[in-house]
Amino acid sequence: MKRIKILVSLTILAVALALAVNDSFSQMDKDHYATAGSIIMPDLDRDPGLYFLMAEQAEFQGDNEAVIQNYKKALKLDPTSSYLNTRIANLLARSRKIGEALLMVQDASLLDPENEDALTLLGKIYTVTGDRNRAIEAYNRALELKPDERDLYVFIGSLQASQKLYGDAEKTFLKMVNQFPEEKEGYFYLGKVYVEDKRLEKAVEIFSSLAEKGTDGAAQAHIELGGIYLTQKNFPLAEEHFKEAIKLDPFNINARLSLGQALANQKKFDELNQVFDELAKIAPSNQNSHIKMALILADQKQFDKAKEILDKVLQTKPSWDQVRFQLGRVLKEQGKLNEAEAEFIQIRKGQPTFLNSRIMLSLMFLKVKDMSKAIRYIDEAMDSDTKDPDILHIKGSILEELYRFSEALAAYEAALELDPKNTKIRYSMGNVLEKSGRRSQALKEMEKILAEKPDDASALNFIGYTLSTMGKEPERAEKMVRKALELKPDDGYIMDSLGWILFKNGKVDEGQQLVEKAVDKVKSDPIIAEHLGDILLSKNNKPAAAEAYRRSLQVNPENILVQGKLRDVEKELNKEKE
Repeated sequence: MKRIKILVSLTILAVALALAVNDSFSQMDKDHYATAGSIIMPDLDRDPGLYFLMAEQAEFQGDNEAVIQNYKKALKLDPTSSYLNTRIANLLARSRKIGEALLMVQDASLLDPENEDALTLLGKIYTVTGDRNRAIEAYNRALELKPDERDLYVFIGSLQASQKLYGDAEKTFLKMVNQFPEEKEGYFYLGKVYVEDKRLEKAVEIFSSLAEKGTDGAAQAHIELGGIYLTQKNFPLAEEHFKEAIKLDPFNINARLSLGQALANQKKFDELNQVFDELAKIAPSNQNSHIKMALILADQKQFDKAKEILDKVLQTKPSWDQVRFQLGRVLKEQGKLNEAEAEFIQIRKGQPTFLNSRIMLSLMFLKVKDMSKAIRYIDEAMDSDTKDPDILHIKGSILEELYRFSEALAAYEAALELDPKNTKIRYSMGNVLEKSGRRSQALKEMEKILAEKPDDASALNFIGYTLSTMGKEPERAEKMVRKALELKPDDGYIMDSLGWILFKNGKVDEGQQLVEKAVDKVKSDPIIAEHLGDILLSKNNKPAAAEAYRRSLQVNPENILVQGKLRDVEKELNKEKE
């Protein structure tokens, strides 16, 4: 860095001397002295300092391309300049020429291992390219040279935390705290690391200390504490801290929105509306805060108020597709499917939320069994040139509901090609194989899931239940479903599976208890209701069995097998009455 400055100074001095000489001598004197060789004019074209000056002039004029070209000319004349390599790399990085910038800053750090600017830039470029380990290494080398550079601690600690290296991040921010003990910034970052690492007691300790000191950051400390108590569902304490933050910083929008969240979770809607009214006065043009208000209200099922806010935002900016998408979601949650559809279809191809709007429409109509619309909208999503395994998964689910099993299977296979380790898609594929009568293949798919995830409750339940219905490996079947229920003790479907297996294995009373619990958990499943009917019938409780079969037929009235069971039971009951 010093070398190039000296070169610039020498260039300026040489030009100034040359001009002074030209002014002082007559032409005859100039000819004489030039001939005699007393004055040698500098060869400016071979002086890197000249191009350095020209680059700085171009930078002043805003001509970035000329800046880079002149620096490169200077570098040609002074190829070992770490400083010039760094300057050019910085400009290239700002112009998004990341590959070229990386090569140059690597050269700069090799030419001068103590060039902290080069090392810092190297860390930034590695961060952009996603090479976080090298970024941390470069920043650490820079920090060794410049331990009083606050940003370096932040860069290193943040990268470590992003990789869940919380112990390393803690050490980095503790160093920052030790280096700058009178400053609050390091404490804030340390507290944030503790929050991410779920060490909430230590985080509370740090933020409470900052709040008590009444420093400039006390309001933010109260916000952090409020956020911790929100995650712990301690809503009254969260409310208290957000209110303290607002006292200290009345114009803090984040504090007011967070207070709204705490009040909403306590169903304090009158206070909530007051907070939002005040926020609207403080920041009338802050549309993002209005959208967040609407989402908080929608989350608490205050749909009319949420819709009112979103409608007002759309009046000012009708083309804002993200807001229209949220409005569609609110209407969907209200059960106003036609109105929701009207909003979603206004979002056109090419807008950021187009894909999500079509997925939402498809799932919305799949839920109400309107298959023609469900498949139309998922096809529109697929026409958006996006190869997305989730979209293929949804399409497969729709085709499965339409009993188009071979097409559903093709969709699942295509999805798995894009995301081979997606166990949800593989589970769906196994399910459709079972429905189409290919149980052995279905079991193979489920076994693949267990090979990747031995504690996958859904796969354990599927294999155990299927083996039981096939009359194979009864002990293994029961063991697998018991394990599934341990993993998901409140899952009604798994309760039913285990209850049915126990019933088949002769443990009728134990099986009945589980299936009855399953019916309470999943009231709309026809198979669980049928299972309960079969168990009750085996115990000769015909009236209760008939009621269970009727419940099954309410959900699936076309099930011929259950219809026959109900007819037989009703005949028996009629005979007994006679």
